[in-house]
Amino acid sequence: MKVRLDWHFDRSVTVVRTPYAELHAHTNFSFLDGASAPDELVERALELGLNGLAVTDHGGLYGAVRFVGAAREAGLHPVVGVEIELLDALVPDPDGIVVSGRRQRRPRASSATGRAAGLFGHQPGMEGAPLVREGLPARPRPDRRRLPGHRDPVKEDLRGVGERIRGPHLVLLARSTVGWRSLCRLISQANMAGTKGVPRFSQALLAEHTEGLIALSGCRDGELARRLRVGDRAGARLLAERYAARFGRGDGPAGSGFFIELSHHLLPDDDWLVTESAALADELGLPVVVTNDVHYARPADREMQDVLTAIRHGRTLDTLADLRRPDGLSHLATGEELLSRSMTLSPAAARTWREGIDTSVQLAASCAVDLGFEQYRFPGFPVPAGETPFSHLVELCQTGARRRYHPLTPAVVRQLAHELDVIERTGLAEFFLICWDLMRFAKSKGIPAQGRGSAADSIVAYVLGITRVDPIRHNLLFERFINEGRTTYPDVDIDFSSERREEVIQYVYGRYGPEHTGMVCNLVTYRARSAVREVGVALGFPRPLVDRVAKALETYDSVMVRRDLEADGGFAEFFRRPGEVEVSAAAGAVALAGEQGLTDSMGQLNHGRGGRLATGGA
Repeated sequence: MKVRLDWHFDRSVTVVRTPYAELHAHTNFSFLDGASAPDELVERALELGLNGLAVTDHGGLYGAVRFVGAAREAGLHPVVGVEIELLDALVPDPDGIVVSGRRQRRPRASSATGRAAGLFGHQPGMEGAPLVREGLPARPRPDRRRLPGHRDPVKEDLRGVGERIRGPHLVLLARSTVGWRSLCRLISQANMAGTKGVPRFSQALLAEHTEGLIALSGCRDGELARRLRVGDRAGARLLAERYAARFGRGDGPAGSGFFIELSHHLLPDDDWLVTESAALADELGLPVVVTNDVHYARPADREMQDVLTAIRHGRTLDTLADLRRPDGLSHLATGEELLSRSMTLSPAAARTWREGIDTSVQLAASCAVDLGFEQYRFPGFPVPAGETPFSHLVELCQTGARRRYHPLTPAVVRQLAHELDVIERTGLAEFFLICWDLMRFAKSKGIPAQGRGSAADSIVAYVLGITRVDPIRHNLLFERFINEGRTTYPDVDIDFSSERREEVIQYVYGRYGPEHTGMVCNLVTYRARSAVREVGVALGFPRPLVDRVAKALETYDSVMVRRDLEADGGFAEFFRRPGEVEVSAAAGAVALAGEQGLTDSMGQLNHGRGGRLATGGA
């Protein structure tokens, strides 16, 4: 009897994707630290198939609106957050070791447990050994001072103001619109308590704004990691318990919760730190979440991040030493890549690491914030008793039409009625009243003022005295200014005399109140020539040479700069990326908010010129 065996080989390979959402990422709105714009991170997250992405810039929400818009347009689930730097520790720190990040002599392990564990990774036979328990020694962390590539957080300078000491970090995510408001209030009050550009986040202030917020224990510079790294295991345990009591275990007010954050960048003591953190979470019954502390979108962008770090510290690349991020792994990563970093962990720690990857997806999905910036919220224009904003607007238009037109022709009456009908349906009566009021005040004080732009197409703007062009006489089309099919609101540009502009600003503050009024924040940014100067110095070129190259550029525009640089082969390679430092700046203006006030409606507030508030959420 013969038996025939037929072999069929399936050459197709099934790739099992590991779902993952990155919940700790910095954009270039972490000034001179993050190397990628919000839309670049969104684009890369889509390429990698991530389930969600959180932007957690340092101390502010400057890029939040841009990020959320880009993510929603691309179909990526956005999560809004911030990484704050705290002034003080949650657990008493009498020697200032944890807050300052100063090193403390590592305690010697007093039992066979610590000695047998070795310096790195899992050791056979150690599965049952105690790790993080008050009064019991844990696996000793390696002495990184003897290892290449170690990073000393004390020497890092987040804002580039000298070699200052940094406080412990904490990541906060908005789980809901309530959480978004908590973030805005927290950041605004920290900005008001601090100096310009240096917010003061205290534990007392944080305790007042936890509703709807998720707290992650932070990166290597978080208080939890710092305590573990200096051997204060009892303090780390107490810290986790207190944060869990403050934020809850996912069941706090409006969905707040505390999670222990795990990150692994293949640094010498990352196995040890992840194992300790995972064991602490297991002991206290706290959830963990894996993040990659992202500072740039792609691995190739590390070079740009190094350049930004050099600019921040006023150094050249070859003198940065351990000020740069040593790992080269702070890019957006897939779940598979992060899962591979657990290969050197103990079985227990590896299981917890996998749980943290799964948790990232669940946590991202639970966060849903509606910024509501598509809607305009007017501050409430005061009208006479018994009238509505629209009825008051109609009365003002009738009076103004009689003053402007002699006689009132049927064409004027028809156009005025048409525009008022559109204004009523679009809810813009208060908008026109506010503009009219500003012009009325300026004229009463003899301040030169004039409206311009597409508002000149409106007979309502003309009879209210906002513009000086007669749209009937010049046959202008109102629909260029307002039509019901447009999704954006009309734009009225009013120019006031620069010499007396301050009088108008003070009137607005007095009319609507400081809680509803703020100066629009300007971002002072690099243009092409200044970017070339900064990058050239960071790359080590002599400053006189860099200045000559910058002055020789034809224009400040980055497109023209690239053309000029490409024409010089010697500099094209070294200056190929100055345009990535360039960001456009916004013009100044005054913002008015609705009944909820500036903070809830428009995001964080900052110090403005002359002690006034300035918006800074976009």
